[in-house]
Amino acid sequence: MSSPATIPFNQSIPLYHQIALTLRVRAEAGGLGPAGGQATEQQLCAEFGVSRSTIRQALEMLKRDGLLESRRGVGTRPMAQPPVQKLTSSAGDPLHAGLGTVARLVSIEKVEPPADVREFLKAAHGVTRLVRVHTLGGAPLSVVVSYLPSQYAVGITARTLRQSVHELLWRRHGLFQKRSVHRIGVARADTMVAPLLGVGIADPVLHVESSAYLDDGRPIRWTDNYFREERFSYQAEIEWKRPAGAPGGQRARTAK
Repeated sequence: MSSPATIPFNQSIPLYHQIALTLRVRAEAGGLGPAGGQATEQQLCAEFGVSRSTIRQALEMLKRDGLLESRRGVGTRPMAQPPVQKLTSSAGDPLHAGLGTVARLVSIEKVEPPADVREFLKAAHGVTRLVRVHTLGGAPLSVVVSYLPSQYAVGITARTLRQSVHELLWRRHGLFQKRSVHRIGVARADTMVAPLLGVGIADPVLHVESSAYLDDGRPIRWTDNYFREERFSYQAEIEWKRPAGAPGGQRARTAK
């Protein structure tokens, strides 16, 4: 079934994902219909010009996030109190701090890293990869894939990861991770990330790539953070320095 010309669907992104983003905004406002009221699957099919299976995939995404509930004889409707989308700002861990996420270690193993990671770490004793999933409100929020020189990953377990990797490096090895550089973009969920995030393969995800350095300048950690783009907000606070020179285009006067 072809979609109406008035809806600018992106042909490279699954339709159900795009529809879910629209329905998410409506559900958070208390309805599913375009005017804010309730809507049946049939009405949504007609509105978006897609099949019922596509609409059901979109609705299922919102159910997993706790925004919708289904009741026999009533149908699918927004939850009475949808979960609050939290905003975070922190100098320590700007991506997860203050959110109240629960982290689960998926795997820790010595691997042959991607070329850019290998070039960055230049680890003589190999590279160890840690894969963790952060959940918020019982639903996956992010997948965190970290790479460390293997000699510094010895002894890291699910129990020790109750501390941050930053703290573990300091307490176990006396290494001070002083600086990190973050790059934000959009990526496609691959065969590892997709099932852990609960999205489809090649669905768009927010990708935050970070490279961390010790206080002596040596590279120590590379991390790929993959977020469900509709569940995460990021806030940054910037303090501006006063520009040099006098304000208003006037020359500064020298007091006599």
